Amino acid sequence: MKNDPERMAMDKVIEVLQEHDAFVIVGHRDPDGDSLGSSLALGLALEQMGKRVAIVSADPLFAAYQRLPDSNRVKVVSMAPDGFQVAVFMECNAIERSGIGGFDGRVIVNIDHHANNPNFGDVNWVDPSMAAVGVMVYRLLTKIGVDITSEIATHLYVAILTDTGSFRYSNTDAEAFRVCGDLVELGVDPASVAEAIYENVPMDKVRLLAVGLGNLRLEAGGRVASTVLDHATLESSPGKPDTEGIVNHGKAIDGVSVAVLFKEVELGQYRISLRSDELVDVAEIAGAFGGGGHPRAAGCMVSGDLMDVRKEILSVVYCALGIVEKDE
Repeated sequence: MKNDPERMAMDKVIEVLQEHDAFVIVGHRDPDGDSLGSSLALGLALEQMGKRVAIVSADPLFAAYQRLPDSNRVKVVSMAPDGFQVAVFMECNAIERSGIGGFDGRVIVNIDHHANNPNFGDVNWVDPSMAAVGVMVYRLLTKIGVDITSEIATHLYVAILTDTGSFRYSNTDAEAFRVCGDLVELGVDPASVAEAIYENVPMDKVRLLAVGLGNLRLEAGGRVASTVLDHATLESSPGKPDTEGIVNHGKAIDGVSVAVLFKEVELGQYRISLRSDELVDVAEIAGAFGGGGHPRAAGCMVSGDLMDVRKEILSVVYCALGIVEKDE
């Protein structure tokens, strides 16, 4: 194991964590369960080690994650706070992906499991074989020897549960189950976590889902599902528009290989979410437009007229499926 590159990368991260005293922890925009859970778990562990920690996000948390312990520790900022020596990026494939500036002069630690991560940090621990960054943080905390409290365990469990799609996605492996079993023994209540994340859904999100399902289209003989949430619809949502998981409804349709959600976050700017089966690597598709992600779940940003954006994205999807001409 001494020559294992991934183990050596984790050891370098541990060195930085032990040698410095003040840390700012940041994930990607619109933090999901893995980015958020991993950040909170690492932050609590560092405080246990006597370190000073700030956990920041460019965007407010979705309602489901606001119910989790310590969620109020996350501060919404546009610039990194002063006085911190090290910036730790969690599940973030670029500094710009965080949506936060002001990291010049900091030691940059990059912890991620996306294959397209360009190793942008001073210290990089990127392991695409991991089901979630939460698994990586569990390994790290176990090696450091901190006390994994029930709160830390809950954050790690949320990270793994959500990034494996409740253990339904292809990244689910034996280690993910083993780690979650350990976390339950450390005090996680799986039923309470599931209730917090998947139940008590805000009515605003249900309305957005209704709009998305209402304009869902099947194409390519039922192999592609696409839906649109335009800017007016998102702006009509009284709270932070929560579209997480909407694209999965298209993918769940029998016969669909690729599902695409076109979300107009600003006028003429579309955040594209892609989901697929084993036939298509949507990370490659997203990468062609400057985005990234996992082989079965990825995303990117594209600007332009909706008709042109749809045509541009779907033409690449059709090519990946080996379809020469799309159905009209």
